[in-house]
Amino acid sequence: MSRAFRPRLRETSEAQKKARLAWNQGLTGKGRPEAEQAVVEACTVDGCGTPAVGRVPPVARMVSVAGSADGAAAHWYCPGRCAAIARARADIRSIPMRPEGAA
Repeated sequence: MSRAFRPRLRETSEAQKKARLAWNQGLTGKGRPEAEQAVVEACTVDGCGTPAVGRVPPVARMVSVAGSADGAAAHWYCPGRCAAIARARADIRSIPMRPEGAA
């Protein structure tokens, strides 16, 4: 039986109400609205994500993000969300992988 079809019992005891308030850290009412910016969004800046062949960016104010230590090439990114995501991806790629079967 899925959770959507399970009957919900009312919180009638004082202990249930205290437990709910403790779980929610005393907050009641409506939650905060969802983020307005999409998680994945296509960049509209020309030249964002192009390989950094020279020292001159394809568009002004572009940021060069170095590849990870595994030999990935550097790329030009717009100075904002794209550059931050590229830096995070380079950091993740630099984490050594565990051998197969290691816990």
